[in-house]
Amino acid sequence: MSRRRRRRRSMFASAPPRRSAGVPWLEPGHRAGGGGYGGGRGHGRRRRSPLVYLVPLILIVAAAGVVVAVVHHNREVDRQRDRAAKFVKAYAARDATQMYDALDSASQRRYPRAAFDSELKRADRAADVEARRVGRSSDPKGGVVTVPVTVTSRTFPTMHGQLTLKVSGDGVVWDPTMRLPGLRRGESPRRRTLTAAHQATVLNRQGQDLSLDPVLNIFTKGLRQRYHDRLAGTDGAELLYGRRKVAKVSAHAGRSVHSTLRPGLQRAATEALGSKLGGVAVIKPKTGDVLALAGIAVSAPQPPGSTFKIITLSAALADGKATPASSYPVRTFATLSGVKLANASGEQCGGSLAKSFADSCNSVFAPLGVAVGGRRLVQRAEAFGFNETPRVPVAKANTIKKDLPDAINIGSAAIGQNTDLATPLGMASVGATIGNHGVRAKPRAVTEDPVIKNRAVSAKVAGQVRDMMIGVVQGGTGTSAQIPGVTVAGKTGTAELRFTGNGSSDPSNTDAWFVAFAPANDPKVAVGVMLVGAGAGGKAAAPIAKKVLQAALAG
Repeated sequence: MSRRRRRRRSMFASAPPRRSAGVPWLEPGHRAGGGGYGGGRGHGRRRRSPLVYLVPLILIVAAAGVVVAVVHHNREVDRQRDRAAKFVKAYAARDATQMYDALDSASQRRYPRAAFDSELKRADRAADVEARRVGRSSDPKGGVVTVPVTVTSRTFPTMHGQLTLKVSGDGVVWDPTMRLPGLRRGESPRRRTLTAAHQATVLNRQGQDLSLDPVLNIFTKGLRQRYHDRLAGTDGAELLYGRRKVAKVSAHAGRSVHSTLRPGLQRAATEALGSKLGGVAVIKPKTGDVLALAGIAVSAPQPPGSTFKIITLSAALADGKATPASSYPVRTFATLSGVKLANASGEQCGGSLAKSFADSCNSVFAPLGVAVGGRRLVQRAEAFGFNETPRVPVAKANTIKKDLPDAINIGSAAIGQNTDLATPLGMASVGATIGNHGVRAKPRAVTEDPVIKNRAVSAKVAGQVRDMMIGVVQGGTGTSAQIPGVTVAGKTGTAELRFTGNGSSDPSNTDAWFVAFAPANDPKVAVGVMLVGAGAGGKAAAPIAKKVLQAALAG
C-alpha cells in the first residue's frame, strides 16, 4: 500500500461506520451531542421562538374567558327564567300581589301599586274573566320569555294569545297590554251592554216564587246568592279594546232554581214550632231533599245531647265493641279520667244494650265511646256528616273536635256533649242515614244539585240501630212521638248547655232534642227537632216531631 493510501485511511480511522438502515447518524438536519451539523462551533442549538410559548398561553386564556362568559350567561338565563316563572305563576293564579312583586323596580316606579291593581281589575271586569291558564314558557332569548295563555270568560268566548315578558336585571318589565290576550298599546278594555237578560226566580216544588213566603226570607236570599249566575243569565254584550270590537254575545235569560221545599209541610213545621225558640228540619232519606225548615233549623248549632248516641251505638256495633246481646251494670254514673259523669236525672240505668239506649243511659254510652276510641268515634261521626260543609244555603256544619285526648273528653263527646255541636238539619240527616239502611244522602236544597251518597255504616248495623230506635218510641224516652198505625223510630236528647256532669235537672240549662224517621222500615221522611232551654227531649221535642211526621206522611 502506498504511503498516500495509508495516510488517507488513517484520516478516517476514527469515523463511525456507515449508516445502517433505521439508525440516524450525523447527517444534515440531525443533531448529536451538543454540536450541530459537523460538530462545528458556528452551528450551535437553535433558540425557540417566543410564539412557541405565547400561542398556547393565549389559547388557554381565551378558552377560560369563553368558559367564564358561558357560565355568566347561563346564570343570567337561569335568573331570567326564575323571574319570569314567578310572574307567570302569579298571572295564572290572578294574584295581583305576587305579580307586582315580580316586576322590576323601574316598572314599580312607573306603575304604583294602587294603579296596577286598578288596571288589572278593570280588565278582568270588562272581559268577565273567570280563569287564566298558561302553557309552557320558552327559554329566555335576549331577555325575552314567551308564554302561551288562555283566558276564559263567564260571558265572552275563550281568548287565546301569547304573553311576551321582557325580563330585566331585577324583574319583569310591565306593559299594560299584558292584561288580556290581543290587547294593543294604548288600548283600554271595556264591556258594553247591548240587551239586558231576563232574570229568573227561586221556585218551590209547586212552581211558586219562594220569595213570597216571608218565613223563608233568609233561606231564599241564600239560594239567590248561591245560584246567582244561573238565575241572572247573561246580558247581550260586546267586548271592546279601545274602539276595536273583539267579541260579542247575545243575551241569555236566567234559569229558575227549583227548591226541594214542600210548601204544605213547610207550613206544618212552622206551626208545630210556634213561638218557641228552636228549629225543625225535615228531609227525604233516599235523596237528602230538604222538605221543610223552620226557626233556627240550620243557623245555630247546639250540643246534640243523646241524639248523638245514634252515632256512638253505630260505631260500637260496627267495630265489635258491642253486640245486640251485650249487657251492662245498672248504676247512676260512670267515672272517666277521675270525673263522675252522671245520667241525665241521676237515675239508675243499664241492663241490655237496647234498654240502655232506650233509657238514654250515659253511664253505659260514655264508657262505650271510650271503648270505641276517640279517633274511630270521630271518623264515624264524619261519615254521618259531621265536620262537613253543607250544600244548603246559610246552613252551619255539625262539628266534633278531632282531638279527644282522654277518657272524659271521649266519653262526653260520645253522649253529645264536650264540644259537639249540631243543627236540627244535621241530626235529621243522621236519623235519615239509619233509615236509609246506612247510606247517607247529603242534604240538598235544590233539585238541580246532584244526589250525593256515601255509606256511613253497614246495612246490618243500620238495621240493628233502627230496631233500638223503634224501642225508644215504643217503650223508652220517646213515647210521645208514637203515631197510631205507623211505626216510628226515634231518639231523644237532653243536652246540657253548661256541663255539670252531676245529673241535676235544670230545664233552662238544657236543649230538648228529638230525631226520628217513619215509617221505620221504609221511611218517607226524617225529622230533627231542637228547642233551646226547654228541658227533656222526650217531653218537649218529641210531640213536635210527631205533628210534623203526621203532616209529612199525610201529604
